[in-house]
Amino acid sequence: MTCRHMILALGIGSWGRAAMACTLADELTALGDSGVLLASENCIPLLKGSSFKHDIIPNHMGPFLKLYLDEAFREHCPDSLILSDFFNNTNYLSWRGADPEILLRDSVETFSLDVWDFSITGYEIDVFQDDRRLLVQGDHQKWSSRFADIKHKLRPVPIITPITSDGGFNNIPGHWSKPGPASKLHAQIGLPAGAKAVLFCTATWQHAEYESEAGRRMAQSLPRLLADFLAAAGDQVHLVHVGPKAYPLSERMAGRYHWLPALSPGDFDALLASMDLLLSANISATTITKAMVLHVPVLVVENSVAAGSLEQAMAALPHPPSALLESWLRQSLPLFPFSLWPLGYHRFLTPVLRNNPYVDALERVEMLDEATMRRTLATLLFDSVAREEHCHRQQIYLDKVRSLPSGAQCVRAGLAN
Repeated sequence: MTCRHMILALGIGSWGRAAMACTLADELTALGDSGVLLASENCIPLLKGSSFKHDIIPNHMGPFLKLYLDEAFREHCPDSLILSDFFNNTNYLSWRGADPEILLRDSVETFSLDVWDFSITGYEIDVFQDDRRLLVQGDHQKWSSRFADIKHKLRPVPIITPITSDGGFNNIPGHWSKPGPASKLHAQIGLPAGAKAVLFCTATWQHAEYESEAGRRMAQSLPRLLADFLAAAGDQVHLVHVGPKAYPLSERMAGRYHWLPALSPGDFDALLASMDLLLSANISATTITKAMVLHVPVLVVENSVAAGSLEQAMAALPHPPSALLESWLRQSLPLFPFSLWPLGYHRFLTPVLRNNPYVDALERVEMLDEATMRRTLATLLFDSVAREEHCHRQQIYLDKVRSLPSGAQCVRAGLAN
C-alpha cells in the first residue's frame, strides 16, 4: 500500500527542522509513497536536487496562507499531515496573520516532530541572563494543549534518549556519502601539512546583534576564549571556522585561525572528515552527529555558571584562574548558563540530557574549567589511544541509534494503526 503525505516545514529560522523534513520526505519517497513538502523560502538551498515534490512558500504571503494551504489539501488529498514541527508551524502562521487552526484537520492523520520531548522539558525556554520565553506565540495554553492532543509524536534521535523515548526514531541520515578529499580546501585556507585541525561552526543566528547585552557579550566573547585555549594547546593546533563571517582571531592565534564561508554539503563533509576534532558550543548541533559518523572526536563546551560580577564568577571556578582567563572574565560579564550558545537553553535541555547515552559519545567541558579544557584538548588531539577509545564510544552510540526505526517507518506504522 502506498500513502500520500503532506509535510510542512514553515519557519524563518528553522533550518534544522526543514532538514529533518527533507530526510523524512526522502525516506517516504524511497518506500514508494508520494506527497509534497511545503517549506519556507529560506529552505531553498536544502531542496536543490530533491527527489520529492516540494513547493516554496514566500514569506510575504501573509493571511493568504490559509487559502493556499486549503487548496494544497484539496489538490493532494494527503493520508498524513507531518508537521516539522508543530510550534514552528503555528508560530509562523501567527506571525503571517493566518490562524494556526488550519493545521488541525480531522480528515487527515496528523504527525508532529517532538524535537526535544516536550513532555519532559515543558514549554518554557531559558534565554540569556534572566529571560524566559514560551515556545508558543499567542495563546500558550491553547496551542500547548493542541500539541498534547496530537496522537503521533516523532522524537528524533539524536538527541532524545533512544532507550526510553516512546516514538523515538533514527534521525541519522543513511544516505550520507563517503566524503571526498579535502586537500583543495586545506590549500585554500592555508592549512599546513601536519597541522592539528580543530573545526568550529557557526550559523547566522549565532552572529546576531541580540537586544540582550548579556547575549551580545557572550556571542562575541566565547570565540575569543576558545581561541585562547587552542593557541595554548601548541603551535601545531589550527582553528578552522566555517560560518557566515569571520571573527577577529588571527592575531590571537598567531595566524593559525582560518575562516571559510558556508560550504556545499559535499565540501563540508570532506572538510569535516579531514579534521582532528570538532569543537562545538551547541550540544544539539546536527554537525555533532555528522562528526560521529565520520569518526571525528567531538568536544562540546557548555556553561553552568550565572555570574553578574567578577567575584561571583571567581567563586564558581574549580581552580584559580590564569591571568588570561581572569582578563577574559573582566571583559565578558555577565555570564549565564548555556547548552546552546549564545542563547541559553541550559535548564530546558538538562532533563533531555540526563541519563542520555548521547552525552557518553562526546566530551563535555565547562567553559570556565580551564584545567579540564586544556587537558581534554591535549588528549583528543595528541593521544592516539584516547582518540580511538573516544571514537569507539561514538560507534557504540551510533549502532544503538541505527537500531531504531526510521522516521518514515514510524509514520507508516502510525497510519497502519
